[in-house]
Amino acid sequence: MRNPTLPITLPITSGLVGLALSTLTISAASAPAAATAHHSIRYASVDACTAKDGTERPCHTWRLDLLDGRRVALEDAMLWPLNAKGKVDKSTSAPLTVSGDGDSVAYFRKSDHRLVVREFHGGVHVMPKTPLPRGIGMDSVWLDMSQDGSRLALAYTDDDGVTRGRLFDVARATATGTIPKSGGFSGFSGDGSAVLLQRDAPANTTGLSVHDVTGAELTGAVPPQIVANNGPWALSADDRTVAFVTGSGKKAALRFYDVRTDQTTGSVRFSLPGDTSPDMIDWTGEHEVTVHVTDAEGGRDVVTVLRIDTRTGTTRVRDRYKVRAGIYTYQSCGG
Repeated sequence: MRNPTLPITLPITSGLVGLALSTLTISAASAPAAATAHHSIRYASVDACTAKDGTERPCHTWRLDLLDGRRVALEDAMLWPLNAKGKVDKSTSAPLTVSGDGDSVAYFRKSDHRLVVREFHGGVHVMPKTPLPRGIGMDSVWLDMSQDGSRLALAYTDDDGVTRGRLFDVARATATGTIPKSGGFSGFSGDGSAVLLQRDAPANTTGLSVHDVTGAELTGAVPPQIVANNGPWALSADDRTVAFVTGSGKKAALRFYDVRTDQTTGSVRFSLPGDTSPDMIDWTGEHEVTVHVTDAEGGRDVVTVLRIDTRTGTTRVRDRYKVRAGIYTYQSCGG
């Protein structure tokens, strides 16, 4: 039996500086009781509207769905990006990302197009001006943050399919380095001290390299196919151990690879819901990896967030939610 939908209007709190409240509609099953005292971000989303040509386009404003069941509008975030010619591109949404802990959100600001990080319980950090190279617009950019929101990456893909970008220290609002030429940005290490990049390797294989926050390479290797063919990958705080998942459902295994020694280093069995595979994977502790998996129910995505003990494979459900209907895109918090 489907749970009833309850419309609730709630007052804004002092911690939501700069966020405008919208009317909230949630399913009674969508917010676990344990989350009622936790106000961090579950996911960010933007509505879909049908254009005159029949295509779906982003509309209205970015909204943040919170763990305690509330929904707030992020009214100062750009909805549409600027293309390489500086024109508004209404066919897609502007870049936005949520930190793994759900306490920070990064986006381009409407008023001045500056890249900012808003701490959910604090202030706003305005990054240095980030002029993109000629021929690159915001519609070629994506953003990523470390687990604790202390580090930010702005990455883009050029016309040759090469990924480049910049790395920032959020608290200091300064650029720390550049993302060197690579085949893709895979994310920050568990403590935000390094990043994992993909790079082209001989014979059409995929390499992995670890870089510090200045962009300097720490180590790299061309991993075996069992690693290369089973992304996404997550880099541990030790800046060398990569976690990845093989298989799906009850046949899933969490595996480990050492980039420095170019050796697989073990695995643990665990179960994923249904026949799903991970969409996201992050190190969230010395002996813990968190994965996001997505399934469909009634035409809507259902996201399950699992915490896995890397020593035993013991798995706990951290969160499970159904993404609201009628959206163009959404961005879940990471780990």
